Amino acid sequence: MRHIPKLSFWRMAGVAAVAALFVAACGSTTTTPKTTSGGTVTFAEGPSAPPSYIFPMASGTYFSVTNLSDFSQIMYVPLFWFGNTSSQPVFNPALSIGNQPTFSDNNTVVNITLKHWQWSNGQPITSRDVIFWLNMLSAATDPNAPAVGSSSAPGPGWGAAVPGAFPQNVVSYSATGTYSLTMKLNASYNPTWFLYNELSQITPLPQASWDELSASGPIGNYDASAEARVALPNTSPAQYVPSDPGTGTTGALGVAQFLNSQSQSLGTYQGNPLWQVVSGPFVLKDYTTAGYVKMVPNKNYSGSPKPTISAFVEEPFTSDTAEFNALKAGSLTIGYIPTQDITQKALLEKSGYTFNPWYDFGFVYFPYNFTEPTTGPIMQQLYFRQAFQSLVNQEQYIKDFLAGYGVPTNGPVPTYPPGNPDASPLESKGLVYPYDPTKAVSLLKAHGWTVNPGGVSTCTKPGTAADECGKNIAAGAQLSFRLLYAQGSVALTNEMTALQSIAQQVAGIKLTLSTAPFQQVIGTAFNGCTFSTPCSGWDMANWGGGWVYSPDYFPTGGEILGTGASSNAGDYSVPTNDHNIQATHTAANQTAELKALFTYEDYLAQQLPVVYMPSGPYQLTMYKSNLNGLTHQGIFDEVYPQYYSFS
Repeated sequence: MRHIPKLSFWRMAGVAAVAALFVAACGSTTTTPKTTSGGTVTFAEGPSAPPSYIFPMASGTYFSVTNLSDFSQIMYVPLFWFGNTSSQPVFNPALSIGNQPTFSDNNTVVNITLKHWQWSNGQPITSRDVIFWLNMLSAATDPNAPAVGSSSAPGPGWGAAVPGAFPQNVVSYSATGTYSLTMKLNASYNPTWFLYNELSQITPLPQASWDELSASGPIGNYDASAEARVALPNTSPAQYVPSDPGTGTTGALGVAQFLNSQSQSLGTYQGNPLWQVVSGPFVLKDYTTAGYVKMVPNKNYSGSPKPTISAFVEEPFTSDTAEFNALKAGSLTIGYIPTQDITQKALLEKSGYTFNPWYDFGFVYFPYNFTEPTTGPIMQQLYFRQAFQSLVNQEQYIKDFLAGYGVPTNGPVPTYPPGNPDASPLESKGLVYPYDPTKAVSLLKAHGWTVNPGGVSTCTKPGTAADECGKNIAAGAQLSFRLLYAQGSVALTNEMTALQSIAQQVAGIKLTLSTAPFQQVIGTAFNGCTFSTPCSGWDMANWGGGWVYSPDYFPTGGEILGTGASSNAGDYSVPTNDHNIQATHTAANQTAELKALFTYEDYLAQQLPVVYMPSGPYQLTMYKSNLNGLTHQGIFDEVYPQYYSFS
């Protein structure tokens, strides 16, 4: 997730190698077609996965590519942009509002300057707009505030929150000018990591238009205009303390709550003046609660290039079958061909479409709910996770359900493209736990379970000895689990039913499958499950994808697999893993960083904190052949409609 500011040249070679491989994989062109202005580009949303949250500060419940990369970031540009139209996983200063930051005082001070961009209403984007984000983020991630998901949660929370990390590792921040600000950090950090995984989380927001506590109230400085984070004696991490208690924590929380409530009010998007003040290349024109989105160019967009199309439309679909019907009818400019329909690719190409698989920098998995009071103790046992992973036939899924597009997932760091320098030799050489039903059965039998093929296996030897079921697993406990997965994808349904069949048929592991819309599945999985506040409504949850490394761009796991992280569904919590993650944050040179990263990923390849599933393209894109600007697609699933034009 973290790549190259100029102070970290030691990652340059690795990133260049990855970039070159992605360019080769995705194709290139040397011709420059004649283009025309105008026209509407229609973009297919994922099956049963419409955008449902517009405020860029999304909690874990809404923290998805659908809501961020494909929706809000088109309107609200992050301070620092990563990825480019050549499918390279790099920092992109050209599309960033901020210039590349500088570090001083042994990398404990960060100095940031902004370009002279403006909001769509003509007002300048200033350091005050950056501090507005920081103040709300500090309040929403305050470790002393109620947990996100509780009835008194501050809202909206932040899906990238990691205990002790950003913004808790910032001692103070303040504006030093209209277009400049300074941060003081609580320790010396690697500038590469801090840019790519911490500063990457900042999105300037229009303080002069949004700093209010209600739709009918006045605009103020409720978020606290002065420095909002100070180091208190004998506290670790630093606590959020406003300079003015009357307009600080209460105000920042109040503004965040108000904006969160407005973002949850989907039916008001189209007419809400809040969402008309944007920094990105497009502004929202139409929106329906079904997920239909129409954006039109922001005439005051400060970046380059300026949009030339008339509108960018995102079309919702309840299933990939419905999407494919629209694609065949020619009503989509950019769509995708479901893997089960790949045999019709040639027909689509003859009808005027171009095929371009969309690869991203991430991995595919689904989590266990370790906090579930009844089944959690079973899933906490490494032998069970080893047995369950041995029932996942990744290579067969790729062949039968993914049309051959994909690679097995062996751990949390992508092995695609081949030669990715961040993937360890262990991850790159092949599956640590290949498909092996016999091994799955033997592992269960060796740990106190009476295996009942075709039925439900039971614990008949409770206890904590090496040949017993394990801690907190009672005699008579059953291997019976609820697996919730996202509806609408035939490939995902096939994978889940195949896993359900083999698990019970061979090992007596009963999986009760249920489906729900994408947003409901991630809302269930990322609902603040912890051992102190356990979730009992699910055992496993599969939203049909996994994780793309954004907005933390260097592939370490603090955001998704660190203890207490907002996006750590099911609350995997192991001190060794936390130590390994921390080592990737503080490495002093390339050798130390790579060693730390390999240690982290090798540990999780063997410990199986999640169920690893085959990683294929983000989607098998089909786009109208007269559309320019889509030769390459965003490696972090970002979308670039400002580059689109028609020949």
